Amino acid sequence: MEKLKAPPSFLFPFTPYHIQHDFMTSLYTALEEGKLGIFESPTGTGKSLSLICGALAWLCDHEKNEKEKLDTILKSLNEASSESSDSSNADPFGWLNQQAEQVQVRQKKIETKLKLDFIEKYQAKLTKMKQASKQRKLKKVPDEKLFEKIFDLESKKAKVVKDSEREEDEDLLLEEDDASCGDDASDDEDPQEDVPHNTKIYFCSRTHSQLAQFIGEIQRSPFGNEIRVVPLASRQNSCINEAVNKLKNLSLINERCLDLQRKNHKTTAVTCDGKISKKSRKSGSTSGCPALNRNNIQLLSEDILTEVQDIEEIVKAGKKSEACPYYASRASIADAQVVVLPYNTILHKATREACGIQLKNNIVIIDEAHNLLDAIGNIHSAQVNGYQLSHAHSQLIQYRDRYQSRFNPKTLLNLGQVIFVIGKLIKILGGKAGSNPKDATGTVLENKIFTLPNFVLSAEIDNLNLFKLLEFCKSSKISHKLHGFAARYQPSVNISKPVPKNQGIRAFLKDMETKNNKIPESQPKVEDPKATPSGAVSEGGNNPLLSVMAFMETLTNSCEDGRIVLKREQTVGKGTLKFLLLNPAAHFQDIVLQARSVIVAGGTMQPISEFQDQLFLSAGGTIDRISQFSCGHIIPPENILPIALGSGPSGKAFEFSYAQRDSTVMVTEMGRMLTNLCNAIPAGIVCFFPSYEYEKYVIEQFEKTGILAQIEAKKKVFREPKQSSEVEEVLSAYASCIRRTKAPSESKLTGAILFSVIGGKLSEGLNFSDDLGRCVIVAGLPFPNIKSVELQEQMRYLDDSVGQGGGQRHYENLCMKAVNQSIGRAVRHKDDYAAVILLDKRYLQKPRQTALPAWIQRSLESHEKFGSAFASLRKVQCVRQW
Repeated sequence: MEKLKAPPSFLFPFTPYHIQHDFMTSLYTALEEGKLGIFESPTGTGKSLSLICGALAWLCDHEKNEKEKLDTILKSLNEASSESSDSSNADPFGWLNQQAEQVQVRQKKIETKLKLDFIEKYQAKLTKMKQASKQRKLKKVPDEKLFEKIFDLESKKAKVVKDSEREEDEDLLLEEDDASCGDDASDDEDPQEDVPHNTKIYFCSRTHSQLAQFIGEIQRSPFGNEIRVVPLASRQNSCINEAVNKLKNLSLINERCLDLQRKNHKTTAVTCDGKISKKSRKSGSTSGCPALNRNNIQLLSEDILTEVQDIEEIVKAGKKSEACPYYASRASIADAQVVVLPYNTILHKATREACGIQLKNNIVIIDEAHNLLDAIGNIHSAQVNGYQLSHAHSQLIQYRDRYQSRFNPKTLLNLGQVIFVIGKLIKILGGKAGSNPKDATGTVLENKIFTLPNFVLSAEIDNLNLFKLLEFCKSSKISHKLHGFAARYQPSVNISKPVPKNQGIRAFLKDMETKNNKIPESQPKVEDPKATPSGAVSEGGNNPLLSVMAFMETLTNSCEDGRIVLKREQTVGKGTLKFLLLNPAAHFQDIVLQARSVIVAGGTMQPISEFQDQLFLSAGGTIDRISQFSCGHIIPPENILPIALGSGPSGKAFEFSYAQRDSTVMVTEMGRMLTNLCNAIPAGIVCFFPSYEYEKYVIEQFEKTGILAQIEAKKKVFREPKQSSEVEEVLSAYASCIRRTKAPSESKLTGAILFSVIGGKLSEGLNFSDDLGRCVIVAGLPFPNIKSVELQEQMRYLDDSVGQGGGQRHYENLCMKAVNQSIGRAVRHKDDYAAVILLDKRYLQKPRQTALPAWIQRSLESHEKFGSAFASLRKVQCVRQW
């Protein structure tokens, strides 16, 4: 059959704008043709809804088309088998060939009929599942107090028994006899029957809040009642066992969850007279977690499939039904049509496979993808500092010394090798294993880049099999056990060396002093955590071994895909080792090659070349498979006035380069320009600077010259805080001030101005619509530090892999992506309007302008002089009544 063609109209909650219709048409075609699509649609244009309606329209048509194909094939096979085989074929063996053909036809008929029957049975199963789910919801929901009782430790009837010294820390010992136990081993489920290999769409975004918004859009769409949607989240976001979730750290939560699922649990048997008998193993399929009830999980899984719910709603339902939401969601994947999940779940191969996500012939749509390359890099990079190494080393030694008599020789050998590796990593930072991380290294401060083979050689760990060592760490659950050990014996677990015992007369005198100062037993001495020697475990984090293991794992990457960045400081603790991923495409290759189609979408995807060269082509895609779509804004062109401005009111050129930006003359010129804009533009103005340091410098200069006072006469000044916890407070005060100035009053204030930072907390993900952002100013071009050894290595790698000039393009792209994100904070809906002023003469250059979003380029005005730019602004205000 022919390929599907995009329909002339799409199901949509309202009549779509033409750009939304074009978006859905292009998306539909890209999915049908198996393209690698790069889709750009400005924020405020209904991008998420267009993605949902376009993709789901294709999915429904595709499923219908697949069934029609089978019907057509079956019909043609029936016709072929019913035709008379009588012919005047002179070939004496013609009957034999004819019989062979008929056998093939019959076999194809059987296979096709089975597929059709399978689809019909599956549809009947889904209908039955939906009806059963509705009936369950009509029944009375169990009292929530029942859920609380599950985790009420006081309700347990088992006696609390204190083991003998030999058995007291049994829960802290490494796993030895079942070291192969892993995620899959612990939660294997019976193979599901009657599960068709239906095409799925994986919708991905960065945060759980964005995914919740996305599911809300699906619920409000015309497909909300007919599509099976499953949201996936980490255990941290979906666990209902408070004893596990309180661990906070995701790795610890994962390990604790798997620990509770072990099919055999060690128990301490107690005889009728209260004596402790031998440890026994309780066999059976019971789980240590009350929420891991297979029947309840199955019922919750069916409820998930019959009604579109976000993860919070599923967690709430899980609490009521005493079923684990995490495993219920995973159990629903096979029957889902749409799976909604965060970036890291699909971008990290081990996580993807653990969740049972199948890429082959399925669709992957990644929303908010403008920072996708950075996200891949962050997920697969790792950094460890000297404090973490020192604390992990100390904890492991004390752990080994305490329990070494209870480990077998192989476990002790592996444990010793882990300690050895950590000691060598401390050494390469300039320290010594067992020393205080605050001790001076005595080495020259330096930043150094290593290839992976060179680093392993330099660290003197090339004689060890890191793959087997990491497997030991995972299978033995060493990080989880060490965390429990440190928590139980925290005051005594420190990095100080043991003080040598006094001997002879000194020992006698010390003993006498101790007896004289002995504290009565009625007042037991408790070691003060504050008295722990400087550099104690607290500075290394709750579980420093997790960071160490993550770094060790990066050493097993492909040699060409990354580098190790060594930073030596005055003390070992401040030194760092970082794995820098140079080739994000290596971890995106499976997605590109296995998925039917991959779509990356965002509000500002420029520069497109980055996704084409560094992502799709480098991951094995072909140029003919790549498709691009970029649409304008839904706002009329007259509602946006972007201006590239080269100089200020007195003619001083604006060039905020590293060499020129501290010029007091230029900063003063910028101040005069801002004063003029504050007099002319109502409500809110947002001004972005390249860095926090430069923002601070400019404000200080404004104060010295009196410019800040002139600005404050018209606009109340707000500044972006460095602390994330203060952002909401500043934004609220900024919005309140603008609302107050809009109301009639005697105040001369016309609004507020917010000084912010490109790439900071306010430049991405926040909404400065309407009066909050009538003008957005970007001062300078935020190029990253070219002297950074990491950036230099990345640029060299791109020159070699992409071609000469690839590194420089990457450098330019980093800058313009940050600019585009800042610009995108304004003009958020069709009736909104704003001016965007790009303050630097370099914005007048063509290469800079072509890197801007298309909806900005179409209206962009270039002005070398401030006078003409200001006149254009006032004219627009008068004509369009801004």
